[in-house]
Amino acid sequence: MGMWGGGAGAGGWSQNLGGVGNARAGRNYDGWDDDYLGKVYDAKVIRRLLPYLAQYKLQAATAFAMMVLTALTTFLQPLLAGLAVKAGVQRDTEQLAWLTGAMLGLAIVGWLSQMTQQIVTARMGTKLLYQLRTEMYEHMQGLSLDFYDEMEVGRMISRLTSDVTVMQELLTSGSLTFAADFVGLAVVVIVLVVIDWQLALVTFAIVPPLLAIMVWWSKHARAAFIQVRVKVSQMYGNLAENVSGVRAIQSMSREGENLKRFDTLNQENRNANIWAGMLSAAIMPVIEIAVAIATAGVVLFGGLRAMNADTVDVAHLFLVLTAFMLYVTRFFDPIRDLVLQYTMVQRAMAGGERIFEVLDTPARITDKPDAFDMHEVSGRVDFDHVAFHYVEGIPVLQDIDLHVEPGETIALVGHTGSGKTTITSLISRGYEVTGGAIRVDGHDIRDIKRRSLTRHMGVVLQQPYLFSGTVRENIAYGRPEATDEAIKEAATAVGADEFISRLEHGYDTVLQQRGQNLSVGQRQLISFARAILAQPRILILDEATAYVDTQTEVIIQRALRELLKNRTSFVIAHRLSTIREASRIVVLDRGKVVEIGTHEALLEKDGVYANLYKMTFQQEESDKEAAMVGEDVAFALRRQGEVQAAPAVGQ
Repeated sequence: MGMWGGGAGAGGWSQNLGGVGNARAGRNYDGWDDDYLGKVYDAKVIRRLLPYLAQYKLQAATAFAMMVLTALTTFLQPLLAGLAVKAGVQRDTEQLAWLTGAMLGLAIVGWLSQMTQQIVTARMGTKLLYQLRTEMYEHMQGLSLDFYDEMEVGRMISRLTSDVTVMQELLTSGSLTFAADFVGLAVVVIVLVVIDWQLALVTFAIVPPLLAIMVWWSKHARAAFIQVRVKVSQMYGNLAENVSGVRAIQSMSREGENLKRFDTLNQENRNANIWAGMLSAAIMPVIEIAVAIATAGVVLFGGLRAMNADTVDVAHLFLVLTAFMLYVTRFFDPIRDLVLQYTMVQRAMAGGERIFEVLDTPARITDKPDAFDMHEVSGRVDFDHVAFHYVEGIPVLQDIDLHVEPGETIALVGHTGSGKTTITSLISRGYEVTGGAIRVDGHDIRDIKRRSLTRHMGVVLQQPYLFSGTVRENIAYGRPEATDEAIKEAATAVGADEFISRLEHGYDTVLQQRGQNLSVGQRQLISFARAILAQPRILILDEATAYVDTQTEVIIQRALRELLKNRTSFVIAHRLSTIREASRIVVLDRGKVVEIGTHEALLEKDGVYANLYKMTFQQEESDKEAAMVGEDVAFALRRQGEVQAAPAVGQ
């Protein structure tokens, strides 16, 4: 097995394949750093978002109008309160009643406008969320395999979930909250200056030192929030790795050491959160102190004016003091909101940048404008001097010249890294050849629409992948319209029907995550049935029997002899039972074809294949013969029991 290694790494796959083309300088090779928190305002992201908002012009305009109306009704209340106090001092009951009614009316209008705004933004936000996630999912499905070689699955899920969610918050409630805060500040500043510009200057005197503090705070807070994100990411990564590898951990008694490492990461995460929490907690009291200082200034200067009541309009003074006392608090309310929303905006900008990086990532394998649909496939496959590399300058395949007739079964053998899996991946255009051409029925596969090509192919991988759902749904995954009879027939053909029928609910048994409630061999049999049900003209078996025991393999081989007829098949296998029945065996070494022939012809040639056969397969052949004898004996015993149990004729 060690000499004939295969699987995902067999083609020399690299996990560090250069960067995505649009990666920015100063970022990691893929351009998508999780420790990039984002700018407070990113013009590029905003410009990219405008087309999405343009689809909802009426809703956006309505929400904005309601936001402005809500802000006006909220920030005009203190002015009306001051005027009411002035009317009371002047004993003008009519004006007092009118102002009281106006305040009540503004409150009702503000309530209705705010409710309308929230309903409109909620509807608009959910539609935007749906659109962004759908676009991202569709785009991700079309990206090439080399993209997924470079990108971690968890990070892609993060882009599709949390980044889209925070963008939705910014586009709806967040952006309008910001706009409302600025409108409110403008209203407060204008009203205070109009009422009494001197007292307004006293109120605004606290703003410059407060801004200086805010600049200092934002710098340290940004670093703290980045650190929190990094530590959370590290902790989750360690947790995911340990949960996924729990069997290996327990088998090597690593629980104690892994707990220490997790505890260290957990402590670092705790410390980062404590520091970020302290910074967040510190800024609010600073704002409250600013409110107190501004209020004290208003009281002090207002009191000094009151001491000179002979030359001051007392009623107007009451108006000014009342309005200013109320507006001081209102003036700092938007500042509080902006502080609280500061990190949300940064996360949204960073999330938006990462979303558009995904959407802007080009699919490296695309259909030509004049590509055609292939409706019928006979199964001829030609490799015309094919060359391929994952990394420039490091060839994986060199001058592969192979011509396969319809219905042939080609076994690919060779050392780990010889290029076996790469060849099968190129057939379905999982990767693009870098030299030569691959033709199906005489057509360059680059001239065929990729989905049209893959519809005629079936693939069974070394690691069987089952999806959430029933056994029936997993078998019919590539052909959802298949009848129950067709599903059962496919399962029976590969020997899966027997164990499926013994399950609690048979074909309706719900599988756990990735089919963990089945053995590896049973999962592989279901993946066999799934491939057969799709009725492919070209079948690829990539170490498909690697995890099937010898006796089960005998059952599969008997089924495959019939099923592989009239299908072009490429088989990567370590087991002699799969290889020796192939039409031809292609021996690969360092990306080159070194031998081609049948099992017997290659043994007679006494070359590379013969040497590897002597080193690897002789013991397996004897084990296989013993398994076949055991299977024949078991079959005979079952038949004998059936005959004895059958009633005699005439009884």
